Amino acid sequence: MANKAAASDPGIGNTFPLALNKPGKVIVFYDGSCPICQKEIHHYIKRDHTGQLVWDDISKNTELLDEFGITLHEAMRRFHVIDRGGRVTQGAEAFLTLWHALPIYRHLARTVEYFHLTPLLNWAYEHFARARYRRACQRDFGNTCAIDTKKH
Repeated sequence: MANKAAASDPGIGNTFPLALNKPGKVIVFYDGSCPICQKEIHHYIKRDHTGQLVWDDISKNTELLDEFGITLHEAMRRFHVIDRGGRVTQGAEAFLTLWHALPIYRHLARTVEYFHLTPLLNWAYEHFARARYRRACQRDFGNTCAIDTKKH
């Protein structure tokens, strides 16, 4: 089955089978039903000039999550990225994986690592993620989280 996000968003362009058939790609899971997440991911998509990233909207398709043993509930709670070697990263480490894959952000990733700022980044991200999940998914304000995470 093709990634519905790829079919509906011309800026994404990569499909589910492509991710499995092209080792060495970085796979980014995101919640396309969350306006904050969507805005941030589209910012990154515009900077993916190399085409080395696969963008997977978990609000429309969970098949690729299943391939990596990530539940929808886990993916809704924390940001997940698969590195080029197929290793699952999450939270701040996932951002570093994404930033290393985007030439314009590599310097930021290296700076965070050089100054040992990963724990601080992780702390800030965990607070944001907890608040986002609580507001968007558990309370279901408006239509910011179309997935019923209570089922997963």
